[in-house]
Parts: sequence; structure tokens; C-alpha cells
Amino acid sequence: MKKVFGVFVFALLATLMLAQYDIVFIPKVIGIPYFNAMEEGGKKAAEDLGVNFIYSGPTTDSVAEQIQMVDNFITRGVDAIAVAPNDPAAISPILKKSMESGILTMTSDTDANVDARELFINQARPQEIGYQMMDTVAKILGGEGKFAIVSGGPTAWNLNTWIMYLQERLAQYPDIELVTIRYAGEDVQRAMDVGLSIMQAFPDVEVMVGMNTTSAPGLAQAIKVAGRTGEVYATGISTPSMMREYMKEGIVPEFILWDPVELGYLTVWTAKYLLDGNTLPESQPIDVPGISTKPIYYPETKELVLGPPLIFTPENVDKYNF
Repeated sequence: MKKVFGVFVFALLATLMLAQYDIVFIPKVIGIPYFNAMEEGGKKAAEDLGVNFIYSGPTTDSVAEQIQMVDNFITRGVDAIAVAPNDPAAISPILKKSMESGILTMTSDTDANVDARELFINQARPQEIGYQMMDTVAKILGGEGKFAIVSGGPTAWNLNTWIMYLQERLAQYPDIELVTIRYAGEDVQRAMDVGLSIMQAFPDVEVMVGMNTTSAPGLAQAIKVAGRTGEVYATGISTPSMMREYMKEGIVPEFILWDPVELGYLTVWTAKYLLDGNTLPESQPIDVPGISTKPIYYPETKELVLGPPLIFTPENVDKYNF
């Protein structure tokens, strides 16, 4: 009997030692290169850290589907949920429910209401992104001219915040005019259609800015389709894989982003780190094995920032494969 009991205890201990955290990431939409890259980083972190990474999201930028997914994962009793919300206000109640259920609840890439998550894994500080985007536009325009913005969803907190800071920076460029802000969701084709309509409505526009990863290449394609290469330029926030060819064709002089693979890695690493009972050191660079930057945690906003935005040029774009 003692032998049987000993075997049972050993098996139980072995099972506990092998137990893995279930860490979920719900992107805005699946199937686009940016979130594919975040998934890649999450998988790599899960492999390195010995956790179970669950990547699941809507096929369109639907907040209703995101809410249902969070609710389902609450029922399953996962250990951590990170979300890139399509609508921060709408998703916040279900995120609060997740927190109340004892699940580590975070946002990544895009934030929700501050009281609806325990931590925001941010790619870069919003002011840095908005200012850098405006400086890039000014560089392409040579300090004067007209530009337009095409964003994703009108309720996307991160995109709206970047645009706010872009407009704040615009005040330093008195000879540059923002002629319109329009929206195309998370859809390249729709962004192309919007870009064509902008060039028709504002024939003297010289730069179009895509504030999300699908809008920027859509605008570049619009310029190509309209035969306006060399007259109108595209830039924005996107991935090298979606912008490289347009850059080589002279449609995109520069664009900005960060490394979404590392953002996905950081999201999973942080969840594991906190689930293990650790606390993040405040306002100082943190060594995270597996990524090239040293993130900084800002306790006043409960925000862990990956690092400053990257500027992609024809000289460096081929160094990146996401």
C-alpha cells in the first residue's frame, strides 16, 4: 500500500512540475502579416519558457467576436489573457470580468481602459510614434505641402492617440497641411479604394499616411494603380513584408514600425514572469532574454514599453523578414 501511495505521490508531483500556464493572445484580426509576426514571437517565447500559448482572434476587426472569445477563455479558466482591442471602451467590461475571475488580464499592441487591465504591453510610447510619423511626412514633403491620413477603425485607441500626437507635432510645420483623415479598417483593398478617392478629391495631395499596417500598403497600391508614382508618396506604420516592393518602386521613401515578433515575445514573457509571482522593476531598462531591446515599465500608467519606433529605409528594409 505504501508503495502504491508513493507511486501516486510521485506521479502527482511530476504532473505538477509539467503543468503549464495557458497564456492567450487575442489580436485585432488574424491573417495579416503584423499579427502573424506577433504570433511567431509568442510561439517562440512559449517554446523558450515552457508555457502553452493560445493565439485566437476574429477574421474581421470585430469587437463583438473579441468579447465572445474573452468570455469563452474565462469559462475555460486560462491563466492569462492579452488582447489588442478593436474598441477599447466596448471590450473593457469583459476584461474587468476576466480580472475578477482571477485571470492575469493584459492588453498588448492596443490598450483598453486603464482600470480594465493589469498591464499594457506597448510597442512604443504614443508620443514617440506620432512625432516620428509627422517628422517622416515632413521629410518626404521637404517641409511644405499637403498630406492625408488613412487610419484603421475609428475607435482604435492606439491609432487615434498616434494621430493626436502627429497633429500636435504638425504645429511645428506651418507650411504643411493635413487635408483629411479617413478610415479603412484592417483591410488593404479598402485602404486602396480610400486612397484613390483621396487623390480624386484632393489632386494636390503629395503624401498619404497609413496609420495601421494594412492601410499603408493599400495607399501605396492606390498610387500605383492611379499612375501617380513620383507625384504622390505613401508612408505610414506597416511591416517590411508589406511595404518592401513599394519602397523599391519609389512609392514609399520611408515608413516606421517596431519589431512585432519581439512584441509578441514580450507579451508571453511578461505573462509568465508575472504568473511566477514576480513584479516588474520600475522606470528602468529590463533585461528580457530573447529580445534585442530593454523594455521599461512605467508604473503610473501600468505600461511596459518595448522601445522606440524603427525607421525603415531602402538601405535597411531587407534586413527584416516580418
